[in-house]
Amino acid sequence: MSKTLVLFDIDGTLLDTRGAGRRSFARAIGHVFGGDDDLMDITFAGATDLDLFEKIARRKGRAASDGERREFFGVLPGLLRDELKEEAPHVYPGVIELLNDLSGRPQITLGLVTGNMESCATIKLEACGIHHRFVLGAFGHEHADRRELARLARRRAEERGAFEHCALIGDTPSDIIAAKEIGAVSIAVATGGYSIGQLAEAGAQVVWTNLLQYFENEFQSLFENTP
Repeated sequence: MSKTLVLFDIDGTLLDTRGAGRRSFARAIGHVFGGDDDLMDITFAGATDLDLFEKIARRKGRAASDGERREFFGVLPGLLRDELKEEAPHVYPGVIELLNDLSGRPQITLGLVTGNMESCATIKLEACGIHHRFVLGAFGHEHADRRELARLARRRAEERGAFEHCALIGDTPSDIIAAKEIGAVSIAVATGGYSIGQLAEAGAQVVWTNLLQYFENEFQSLFENTP
């Protein structure tokens, strides 16, 4: 039985926190650096928490110290949990059905490649009741470059055994690039900030309106028919 690794982005792909992620991030920045900045001019889509933190520090005319970095990542999860008390994340169409289907297949392993630090990824996924579906991942505090996170996730997966196929599902050009870096089939969904046309132009091998479209395809055929 051939084995398949399926890696998922979180924000814009599985769920939408309706601004809670940005608000908690802004509050954590204010906690560390002072000031009041809503970060509305910062693009979060496709970014990693570490990269965003470093960019914002440079924008403030400084290089963040190790202590400031630890302080930021120390307070961020609690602030996110606080922001999510009012409203749980919105889960996109097809997500629950897809995860239920794939997690029931013994030849498929589900993992994460996310710009979220691990604690924040867990908080978001637990709020939606889907955290238990993923057995491994690479996270936004571990490296600033999403491509490196994809490599790390695949390496961690391969420590568990060999995979004949790999797919990475995301909603941004950064996810598409990361998929190519690890030789994965790039599946893009237009549930985030990018259109079907933009995702196709960015090089996605498969583009879906949302994850419900999975059920219109025979999953393994994606690997057989996609160059």
